[in-house]
Amino acid sequence: MSTSHAEHDHGHGSGNGDHVPHVLPFKVYIGTFSTLLFLTVVTVGASYVDLGHMGNLIVALLIATIKASVVALIFMHLKWDHKFHAIIFVSALLFLAVFIGITMSDTQFRGEAEAIEAKNPVDLKDPFKAERAGDVAVPKAAAAPAAAGSAAPAAGSAAPAATPAKH
Repeated sequence: MSTSHAEHDHGHGSGNGDHVPHVLPFKVYIGTFSTLLFLTVVTVGASYVDLGHMGNLIVALLIATIKASVVALIFMHLKWDHKFHAIIFVSALLFLAVFIGITMSDTQFRGEAEAIEAKNPVDLKDPFKAERAGDVAVPKAAAAPAAAGSAAPAAGSAAPAATPAKH
């Protein structure tokens, strides 16, 4: 009671519920191996070509996507499965492209903050010291009269300049 390959519906999960493995000819696997090997050589060759930072990144991701698609189509048998599964696969690739695109847009602005941070280096032991001090350094000599209880000069009046005592 065997069924021929022609009578088998390629939609897995249809019919009586039995899963029949999909056997491929050996030449398909050799062709897949050749394709993946060729794309690997293209990947190595593309790494020696300077297309700019974004150009090299796009080429590398495009080649990797093609290689992943070949593997999914042949080894995961998506080529012979329900077309709905192919839609899910393509949708996943589109979402992945969107997420990678958003992440890579961040790389355009990396390093721009370094010029600002060079002017205001952060003290790693106390990074919020400048904010607590109010960004104003108060000399100890100016704080001493207030601590001694002397009256501060009135607003608008000039404080007398301290002159060193002559001996």
